[in-house]
Amino acid sequence: MSLEDAELGVVETDVWAAFEPFVYQGSSAPGTAWRSDVRNRKLKLLKRTLRKLLRSGERVGRGSEEVLGEYERAWSRAGYDNYDPQRRPSEGTPWQWRGRHLLASDIGATRARQLLLARAIQRLGPRTVLEVGCGNGINLLILAGMLPQVEFHGVELTDAGHRAARRQQALEALPEQLGRFSPLPVEDPHAFRRVRFHQGTAQHLEFADAQFDLVITVLAVEQMERIRDIALGEIARVARRHVIMIEPFRDVNRGFWRRLNVYQRGYFKGAIADLADYGLNVEIATDDFPQEVFLGACFVLAHKRDVEADLQGQANRGPRSRSSEFASVPSGQSPSSVVPHAKN
Repeated sequence: MSLEDAELGVVETDVWAAFEPFVYQGSSAPGTAWRSDVRNRKLKLLKRTLRKLLRSGERVGRGSEEVLGEYERAWSRAGYDNYDPQRRPSEGTPWQWRGRHLLASDIGATRARQLLLARAIQRLGPRTVLEVGCGNGINLLILAGMLPQVEFHGVELTDAGHRAARRQQALEALPEQLGRFSPLPVEDPHAFRRVRFHQGTAQHLEFADAQFDLVITVLAVEQMERIRDIALGEIARVARRHVIMIEPFRDVNRGFWRRLNVYQRGYFKGAIADLADYGLNVEIATDDFPQEVFLGACFVLAHKRDVEADLQGQANRGPRSRSSEFASVPSGQSPSSVVPHAKN
């Protein structure tokens, strides 16, 4: 499904305006630097995979302790100055979108994804929103300023990420560079102080059933492959109406290099169709926004099924597989061209 067909109120020029300040180099044809970077990354990926396979007894992919350590270090080092769109990047990693071949900072993708989230939230009109795996809080700090009428919560596993978000809230007003980073006008520069940050794990979200109108994840379930079933169950449990996931679903990582990267890193391997098993019916699925060459992500909006009504309907109709109610993306096609729809 294209951005325009998704009817989120977002078009190509909007996404490009959000992403472009963080582009180091780009053109319609792959440049020498872009091709060289892609080639080098392929070689490194092959070497890392082979090295792990050859080590006796070593499991490919990262364990939970390794992932936790990686993100503790990342959030300890990361500040918020790099989010300033006035600071052009001095280097970049390979990205693609709508015929463009780009070397860009992943911070630009964060900004583009925030635009999609903001427009989706405006469309859905939730009163309460939870982000699972909110990292240093950048999404919620910005979304709160754009949408001050919404009560935002975030839960993060790492000490470093949680502390970083709370430190920002000690400021009187949203810093100027974060105001510039916001892809839509900041309506309330103090709203970020009202975001409620919690430290916890997706394995056991300490919230009531159906507590939040909307639950969102952004490249967080990506790191939860070993607890995938538990995490998705918890996300669905605490959602009342909708779930938005921007994650590396299997549907958009079918190519060899992306599959190898997912395998080597131990990333999320779930399919869009799997969400039906958690009572989530997909309304929108699109990967029509800037994508990393070695890891695709898909924006998926799903509504929570009325389980009791669904069970009654199944009893009236006779036995039926829950997954049969969900039309998944056919093999070989991406969600940009085919949208999964659920029966209402």
